[in-house]
Amino acid sequence: MRSQFKTTMRFDFTILSVILLMSCNISDRNENEFLKENLKCQVDTTFSNINKSKNDFETDPYDSLAKVFVDTTSLKGKRESIMNTFLIENRPSSPDYDTLFDLTYDGFDDYIIGYYGQSGTGIKNRVKVYFFDIKNNCYVLNEQLSRLPNPTFYIQQKKITGFYIGSGAGGGGQLEWINNKWTTTKEFHVDNEDDSTKWVINYPLKNKSETEIRLYEMIPPQDILETNIKW
Repeated sequence: MRSQFKTTMRFDFTILSVILLMSCNISDRNENEFLKENLKCQVDTTFSNINKSKNDFETDPYDSLAKVFVDTTSLKGKRESIMNTFLIENRPSSPDYDTLFDLTYDGFDDYIIGYYGQSGTGIKNRVKVYFFDIKNNCYVLNEQLSRLPNPTFYIQQKKITGFYIGSGAGGGGQLEWINNKWTTTKEFHVDNEDDSTKWVINYPLKNKSETEIRLYEMIPPQDILETNIKW
């Protein structure tokens, strides 16, 4: 009887050992499978993660930025949304600043993002300008001012100047706030011709033009175009 009991105990212990061993194997396999699946879900979004064969990023860090939720019920949220769009559309350019001031003299601040351009031989300060739309309580891109290179805003004088002069030629102009819109009141063009460099200045509203012979400069002389842009 005692011998039969011991035999039964050994048999039960053997079965228990087999069950535990199988359970451990299943558990290990499940854990390994979980780790493998989990690793598939981990994405390296750092700029250093470069696909050597394709010579580009394996993952686009801006893709995550595009999916960021921004509460646009407030003006601050609307500006954050504009900034996110700017970062995505203007890469690799990054903003130098963003600011608020009234460019339409309606008592409401407009939104300006300043950045530096990527191509060209001259100074390349650029802006994106968004006018505040009172009716719709939002910001709207203004193409006219956003095209201005190297702008200087003279808010009190209701004047804006901008220019771009490369190594070979360039030009620029002045806008003034007239009849509730920005109007070109002065333009200039210059070609690099050594000692015979000509600065041609036009005044569209006056139908007037003049030419000056001066040395070629990457920043226009103050009497030709007023600017606060420095090298």
